[in-house]
Amino acid sequence: MKMDFARRTEYTQSYISMVLSGTIPDPGPRFINAVCREFNVNPEWLTDGKEPVFTVPGLSLSPDRAEVLAKMNLLSEGKRKLILDIINAFLVDDMVGEKGKKPVRKGRKSGGTPAEKNAKAGHKRKK
Repeated sequence: MKMDFARRTEYTQSYISMVLSGTIPDPGPRFINAVCREFNVNPEWLTDGKEPVFTVPGLSLSPDRAEVLAKMNLLSEGKRKLILDIINAFLVDDMVGEKGKKPVRKGRKSGGTPAEKNAKAGHKRKK
């Protein structure tokens, strides 16, 4: 992780370790800008602790959506692709559900309660 962080920010692993350990308590603006640029971190959060933690330049997003995008940016390309495949599968499933499937009610499978299913099938309840 430190190696990737170092590569993306163009700083050495030892410099990053010193920043993280507090040996360098106040990294310069160049380092702050590199972290913000590469990981979509809000510079005000990094310097003053003001939320949101993550930002997406050019987009107006809620903090939780900006965080999701920023965290996706931290993942390897293969893991990002896997997450996008999962999202696409959910979207296809939702589209199919809108075009003909009855929506499944929360907490219950479609077709009703067991008693309703039995009544439809002509089953009588045993005593």
